[in-house]
Amino acid sequence: MEQELISKKIKRKKKQQIAELALAAKTSKERNGKPFIFHFLTTLKCNCNCETCLWKDNTKTDELSLEEIKRIYSEAKKAGFLVTILWGGEPLIRKDIIEIIKFVKRELKFTIVGIVTNGWFLPEKIKELGDDLDFILISLDSPKAEEHNQIRGLSGLFDRIMDSVTIIKENYPLISLQFSFSISKYNINRVEEMIILSDKTGIPVAFNVINTVRHYSHGDIDEKGTLSASANDISEVFEKILGAKKSGSKILNSEMYLNHFIGGKKQYICHTKKVFMFVNYNGDVENCLHLDKPIANLRQKSVSDVLQLPQFVKFIQESEKCYSCNSPTMIDTSYLWDDISLLTKSGGISFG
Repeated sequence: MEQELISKKIKRKKKQQIAELALAAKTSKERNGKPFIFHFLTTLKCNCNCETCLWKDNTKTDELSLEEIKRIYSEAKKAGFLVTILWGGEPLIRKDIIEIIKFVKRELKFTIVGIVTNGWFLPEKIKELGDDLDFILISLDSPKAEEHNQIRGLSGLFDRIMDSVTIIKENYPLISLQFSFSISKYNINRVEEMIILSDKTGIPVAFNVINTVRHYSHGDIDEKGTLSASANDISEVFEKILGAKKSGSKILNSEMYLNHFIGGKKQYICHTKKVFMFVNYNGDVENCLHLDKPIANLRQKSVSDVLQLPQFVKFIQESEKCYSCNSPTMIDTSYLWDDISLLTKSGGISFG
């Protein structure tokens, strides 16, 4: 009886969130693109040592302070943002992360608050954050404990992730708990086993292909290309993932995303910047077309002012011509922009 009640609460919460997201997307389209998801890279610091990480070995120290973050989030709320995703680096490594999340959820009342984490700090932190998080995306790059620990460069990490899964499922069932599996040459042979682990634990998994090409004002750089699996291998494994999804496995990726890589990567029109504002650890509003030239910095300009900058409007328009990203966030958001019904369609966008 208790499980049935929990299931009803989960369905009711998900239905409400989808309705609010659909309304926000509709409003954004009517305004020709006004972001409503605040994507905040809280820190570059991390306790892992992943070879595939684009921020590996950074030495930057100019992170936003707690007071600056609260001010920026307050501005974001006034500007119409209703969803935030906190990531890194490792967001839970920040000593003030609990205060940040509680402020955003309890005081500003963001509709959806989520984090992307490697899971190391979750067993302890979840006791303070469990009531304020709507989803947790845990990076898990192999279903084999030693292999995942080796890929992430942190002994014991896999076991702490599994401990977190148990704690969250038992004590915080309303949190949408998800795995993220980043496909590289190191783990592409583990995809089918990862699907089995996902189904066994009841935690849905999102597969993504690591991004390697990065854009700068002086040209494009393939920063991690040597770590990528081949296009042919990716195509073959995505066919297997698609088959598993159609057979009922707990896979978050939409069928459109999976088909995007089958037979070779395809072009798409990127609408992501009409939905997301990407903000870096130091307040820079990211310009993914020229990473060395941010659009503005939120230490100097308010969120509302940035949204109205001619260069921000131009950035949204120019980003439509780029299709280099491999992330489900970028690709599925772009499909969703064209067809909002994908939030509820079978094979469409899943929230876990």
